Amino acid sequence: LNRAKNYNDYYQAISHFNVPGQNMIFASTTGDIALWQQGTFPLRWKDQGLFVMPGRDSSYMWKGYIPMDENPHSYNPESGFLSSANQRAADTSYPYFMPGSYEVYRPITINRKLAELQNITVMDMKNLQNNNYNVFAEMAIPILLQHTDRLKLSTDENRFLDIVSSWNLFNDTKEKGPTGFTIWWDSLSAVILNDDLIRNKIPVIKPEKFVLLEALSKDTNFIFIDDVSTDQLETLNDQVTIALKKASLRFSELERQNKVEWSVFKNTSVYHLLRANTMPFAREGLNIGGGSGIVNATTHDHGPSWKMIIEMDIPVKAVGVYPGGQSGNPGSQYYDSFIDTWAAGKYYRLLFIKKEVAQKSEQMKWHLTFEKA
Repeated sequence: LNRAKNYNDYYQAISHFNVPGQNMIFASTTGDIALWQQGTFPLRWKDQGLFVMPGRDSSYMWKGYIPMDENPHSYNPESGFLSSANQRAADTSYPYFMPGSYEVYRPITINRKLAELQNITVMDMKNLQNNNYNVFAEMAIPILLQHTDRLKLSTDENRFLDIVSSWNLFNDTKEKGPTGFTIWWDSLSAVILNDDLIRNKIPVIKPEKFVLLEALSKDTNFIFIDDVSTDQLETLNDQVTIALKKASLRFSELERQNKVEWSVFKNTSVYHLLRANTMPFAREGLNIGGGSGIVNATTHDHGPSWKMIIEMDIPVKAVGVYPGGQSGNPGSQYYDSFIDTWAAGKYYRLLFIKKEVAQKSEQMKWHLTFEKA
């Protein structure tokens, strides 16, 4: 694959790749682009593998594998671009069962931006990779506002409502709207679902946020809206308003702690891989926006670690950054020297040079040579 000169070379090379499944991209200086979800994927009937099945019964075994040529892929699409942000790799017309949990909102922002941009520059791609727009909030806030009973709100609760409703939908560092929206939606999810979930005698997985949003969008009489622990029948208006009141109290508490600005509330931190007792090796409280479901997908302790933009020129040009440093030694000045650059959405030029040039370059601090014993 490292020596591929065209699409056919790339295709032949990835045909030998089996597991784990990967999104493998291709671009050439001639303008060809491609993406394959490549790997050896088992043939499964609908829902096979989602639940425990009897291992002693051979009828439950895999019956073969999806042919490589039928793995999800695209080559030079009419749109002029390809994107992948952990969303489902194929639409409902795909004939094979594809289990898994997939991203819903991030690819919407990416595809919108790529569709509207023309003559895309490196700066355009930097802006896209660091984009903080919240598509989930765009879809959820109208439902919250429509079903809020304003006559039941106090002065503080109305102020909280104004903060969320006037928010520009960008999860930027200084914004208070994303904090208010997040705790309001989390409160609504708890109000609607917790009374039903706690009745189960076995552990169950709480539905993801897009599942609840879709349910409320389609049916304002969604069966789980009612609180089964009370005698009355709660409506969506009741539950959204109750959730707002609880969220407003939490928001006021955060205000007293000076934790309502999004970057402070989210508290993005880069921990050591050992996790436990590693605070001397960690960086807490990074000033960075974004969040779950956003292109700049930085949450409290997860995020897009490796950012790279490649310009298919001759010679190839590239920039990149990651939240770490060139050294794995905590005592080195290069241990975490990239983190602030990464958090600020900035990049370094990547050296893409030949061996003989590298040996003479002043940019190289050390050279390591391996020789046979």
